[in-house]
Amino acid sequence: MTQYSSLAELYDRLTDNVPYEKYAAQIERLFRRYRQKPSLVLDLACGTGSLTALLAERGYEMIAADLSPDMLAVAREKCRDLAVPPVFICQDMCELDLYGTVQAAVCCLDSVNYLTDRRQLKRAFSRVSLFLEQGGLFLFDVKTPAMFRTMDGLCSVDEDKGWFSAWRYGWDGRSSLCVHQVDLFFEHGGTYLRQTEEHIQRAYPRSVLEQALHETGFALRGVYQGLSLRPAQEETGRLFFAAQKKSPTGTINGKK
Repeated sequence: MTQYSSLAELYDRLTDNVPYEKYAAQIERLFRRYRQKPSLVLDLACGTGSLTALLAERGYEMIAADLSPDMLAVAREKCRDLAVPPVFICQDMCELDLYGTVQAAVCCLDSVNYLTDRRQLKRAFSRVSLFLEQGGLFLFDVKTPAMFRTMDGLCSVDEDKGWFSAWRYGWDGRSSLCVHQVDLFFEHGGTYLRQTEEHIQRAYPRSVLEQALHETGFALRGVYQGLSLRPAQEETGRLFFAAQKKSPTGTINGKK
């Protein structure tokens, strides 16, 4: 039941509809909007490194962290021929520990939703803040309660030569938890071997995320509707946050 172990082998094929190029473009739009020109960027919960690779190709020096060694193995292979390959580290978001600071940090594809209680949420934000330079941007996206409600009861299947997958989603409005089970079947000697993963995410109200940022040394700069620069509404399916690290005196670039 370990998350993203068996799934790592098929992850890119199962998520070939994810608009990674649009994520990279959104990140760069926000860098420009807030007058940031980072050279060293952290990709937190980087998965198989698709976004990491795109940002590296755009000229950023990348550090990429993920909890799953299997996902990181795929990411390293994907990025091995880049002119400046990223540095990959196997770490939990809540235990991030870098050798120095970075100038910007991103955490995309609703990875923040995997922080299933407020202590984890605040701990992860605190670790990002610790290793982010003053004035640096922290960019992340989340699925909202509205999006998770629409996913309740959904089932999906996919298959190709040698494998078959089935996904089931469930939403508990009282706990704000979404549980989705992934059953993977791999062909082996004429039979199929089943492997199962259970993924648990939590939907946080926007106010909780904003409070956690405030308590961990960030100033909220904007909340956007998906991969756009339109101000987000509470019931938007996906929110994209832009936060900036404050100085110890609570200022950004000398201003409150």
